[in-house]
Amino acid sequence: MSILLQRIEAAKKDKTELDRLIADYMPFIKKTIHSAGDLGMEYDDRLSLAMLSFMTCITQYEPGRGGFTAYAAVCIRNRLVDESRRQARTSRKSIPFAAEGADQGNTDAMDRASVDLYSREAERKSLSDEIDALSEQLKQHNIRFEELPLICPKQKKARAQCIDIGRYAAGHKETRENLLVHRRLSQAALAKKFGLSEKTIEKHRKYIVTIALLLIGDYPLIRAFLPQYEG
Repeated sequence: MSILLQRIEAAKKDKTELDRLIADYMPFIKKTIHSAGDLGMEYDDRLSLAMLSFMTCITQYEPGRGGFTAYAAVCIRNRLVDESRRQARTSRKSIPFAAEGADQGNTDAMDRASVDLYSREAERKSLSDEIDALSEQLKQHNIRFEELPLICPKQKKARAQCIDIGRYAAGHKETRENLLVHRRLSQAALAKKFGLSEKTIEKHRKYIVTIALLLIGDYPLIRAFLPQYEG
């Protein structure tokens, strides 16, 4: 379970953690508001609605729904659009989404199509954001995102072994802390744990570090591209 998922589960039971999580993700909330446009609403109103929507996402989120940030972005945007439409109907200043007297079913279908299109666009945007975030994190370990295809082991057995080591590094407290805090992979300890030479760990260090960071961080869309293997 990633650190973000652990925090979400904790926030469902602890208001202090909920407030802290919202504060930490305020840049994401504001960025989502900006991408949705003003929708004829004051910024403070949009921010309040977005924060409420984000809070609801935390309390209702289930891992099976996909990446949390993609899910939250769609929910926030839909909440803002719904409120904009409600205000427009109240003030009678809106432009109709369908001609007067048109079949309501057609309007509903158009709305669903718009939401589906936005969901795909939001997922692409979320993937781009994940790549940017991962690129910045990899730089701290002297790894360039562009070199990832080159550092991936060509042999299936070697890839499987590196993924196992990366999973262990992500889940083992001391190894994870060394990686995140000291920017250092515990090569000697990993070599002993997996019965390998330190030279072998060093050879695949960049790939192992990348796997570990992917599993630790909030990168659900990129993780979907991780190679699968049997055994």
